[in-house]
Amino acid sequence: MASMGNAEKGLELRISLDGIAPPIWRSIRVPESIELAELHRVIQLSFGWEDRHLHQFTAGTDADKQRILSDEETAQEIGVEAETGVLLTAVLETVAGAGSAGSAGSAGTAAIQAGTLAYEYDFGDSWDHTITVTGRCLLQDGRTICTSGERRGPVEDSGGIGGYTQLCEVLANPRHPQYEDLAVWYAGAASTIGTLDAAPFDAEAFDIDAVNAKLARFTLLRTAGPPTDTELAAVVRPVRWLLQRAGTDGLELTAAGYLKPAVVRAAVAELGWQERCYGAVNREDQAIAVTALRENCVHWKLLRKTKGRLVLTPAARKMADDDAALWAHLTGRFALPASNAADLVHRMVVGWLLEDTMPEWNVIGAVLAEILNDSMFRMPGGAPVEEADAMGLYGDLRWSLGCLDIREPEEKSGKQGPLTLAGIKFLLDVRQRRSRE
Repeated sequence: MASMGNAEKGLELRISLDGIAPPIWRSIRVPESIELAELHRVIQLSFGWEDRHLHQFTAGTDADKQRILSDEETAQEIGVEAETGVLLTAVLETVAGAGSAGSAGSAGTAAIQAGTLAYEYDFGDSWDHTITVTGRCLLQDGRTICTSGERRGPVEDSGGIGGYTQLCEVLANPRHPQYEDLAVWYAGAASTIGTLDAAPFDAEAFDIDAVNAKLARFTLLRTAGPPTDTELAAVVRPVRWLLQRAGTDGLELTAAGYLKPAVVRAAVAELGWQERCYGAVNREDQAIAVTALRENCVHWKLLRKTKGRLVLTPAARKMADDDAALWAHLTGRFALPASNAADLVHRMVVGWLLEDTMPEWNVIGAVLAEILNDSMFRMPGGAPVEEADAMGLYGDLRWSLGCLDIREPEEKSGKQGPLTLAGIKFLLDVRQRRSRE
């Protein structure tokens, strides 16, 4: 067994960037059960990489035993092994000749601790890292922790070792003839997502607390586990409420196609949405969250309009009282947006929410527009995606997610609370379903 009480067996790793002086390195403690795809995330978070480029792991130097692994899409494209589901210990054990790949517990101590793994990030700049197992440890609650390190990670897209070394030299000397040009480039290239403002450059800086805050979030996501019955019920509660309110007879709509005032008032009161509304809450235009719930339930094919009434679809009749079925239906709908542009926005926003890196409200549209344009999306006629267009896609997703109880209650009007653990599990399920499709 890998776990003992609240402690889990772990490995101590030293991860060093090759060929750079002074050295850039991290000492990381990871669970023995960590998979290569998870180790990829740990490296990205520990060095401050932005996960915008391809990567691969290479285990061993003997051509007969060497294994090269990457994510599913890259592996298929370049003809290497997929890293998904592959344990770090299994790779080290195989390369060391200790037997076939198996569970973490089956790998021998000597084989694992003798193992060294190469990790390359960005095949253009070729940031090569060496991962060395330096020992074993016990990790409380399976936490991944950075225990030490030196120097900040390189700036993304700075041109590999040579380019980054030059950047460090120039930015350390304001009188250098290239200082102004590279300072401007750095300000754009290293802007913190969500602020469009780069932190002052300090090649020697290493904030271990900031790294461990990111790794704590990684641990939370890794150990979240499947949703409990209580969590299933909590997330789908607003949708279930409206379906059950419709019942077998449906809900009579106003002449304009809206919910009747009594239903609007009941929804706001019983779902606790008072902070999202204003006025007497007699109409949907005073309770936009209720409008979003009604419209999304129609979009999700749980309700349909017929003869002036809002009635359950055949699918909804089967799952109106089944929280697990509703959860599965909704995660499936979120995992498959209607367009490729919406799919990219969903992927980015779900990632930001899960990793608690959501941009500030005033720059979300600009950030998403840049991502969409960089991914070659264009408006009809070939015009670039504008901030308002990207914000529209984000707004649709925000209102859809607002129809589910995935957050703590708002502290004040317009201020969203943090994700609940149930909400985190819902978004993790959405991301996993998307990767399977």
